[in-house]
Amino acid sequence: MKDPSERIGYLLWQLSQAYTQRLERALRPLGLTQAQLSTLVRLSRDGTLSSAELARRCGVTAQSMGTALRGLVERGLVERRPHPTHGKIIEMCITAAGEALALQGETALEPCEQEALESLLPQEQEQVRTHLRRMLGALNAQALGPGYGNQHDDGT
Repeated sequence: MKDPSERIGYLLWQLSQAYTQRLERALRPLGLTQAQLSTLVRLSRDGTLSSAELARRCGVTAQSMGTALRGLVERGLVERRPHPTHGKIIEMCITAAGEALALQGETALEPCEQEALESLLPQEQEQVRTHLRRMLGALNAQALGPGYGNQHDDGT
């Protein structure tokens, strides 16, 4: 039987568990979950989106996105708006308060990222990001945002 630490899935799962605990601690003072911060950042970057599209881009289930959005709407961080041409679609739009909290959340996560990367040289850090984006692109390109397939690793 193979050593689990030789399997990508095992390593990713262990890394995810350790990293998730740090992210949750960093976001707790802001009253945000990771799904909520991801939602705010996506809306801030990508503009108005439906709940279904947000779920795809954030890599969560529709039910998880519904839960995340409910809390954000209740706090006045996101607004629901009817789609201009499709009556059945409700779009989500970030508010100014949501924009401000998204920025605070991103700032709160910086130490977590620094801790995770501190054992790597700057060049290695960028290589890790590049390889993770490529792997994610193969499994869920929508999580990388619009136009990912048309961009090179340097963003052009």
